[in-house]
Amino acid sequence: MRIEVAKAFLSPEECNLLNQWVNVGVVSGWLDKGVDRHAVFTDNRLTSRMYGGRFTTPPAILKISEKIRRFVGVDAYPLAVGHGKDGVVVSCTFPGGDVYKHVDPRSYQELATLRCNVMTQKSEVGGILHVDDMPVPLDVGDLHCYLVTEHSHHVTTVGGDTPRILWMFGACIPKEDWNSNRIKFGGEHGVP
Repeated sequence: MRIEVAKAFLSPEECNLLNQWVNVGVVSGWLDKGVDRHAVFTDNRLTSRMYGGRFTTPPAILKISEKIRRFVGVDAYPLAVGHGKDGVVVSCTFPGGDVYKHVDPRSYQELATLRCNVMTQKSEVGGILHVDDMPVPLDVGDLHCYLVTEHSHHVTTVGGDTPRILWMFGACIPKEDWNSNRIKFGGEHGVP
């Protein structure tokens, strides 16, 4: 299993900009109820995943998406599709919320989805990502990438007073390109 992490990839200013958009998005309805492990809509985790028709993605967010895709080496691959808008999803998990253990379905020509995520706001308690039951320690601004269609993942219950905000970017790729290191994480482009 390949998980790549680039510590402090986004600056505090970039994280703050993204968090401000989420704060406005929660009030404006750009983010809405996510689905829990029982396929029930929940107020504890809001997402833009199914609600992209409610907003226009700001140029600053598209610029961050392009920056991530270039750094990871997937800018020539199709955007992650089947969720969100413009290949971007954001989730805001409030205290008591979590992300249940799952593997994402393939949604584009049977390619794997490489998710390139950045947590822009960390909860005081919980909110820990696990991939194949292995905890992945993360700080605000860290970029982390793994194949969400190939590995189970979940996030532990958020506690404290601060919601956990996670931005998801990425690409649809042949899983062999990631697993064989054909895609060179860190700015060297892979060959699509």
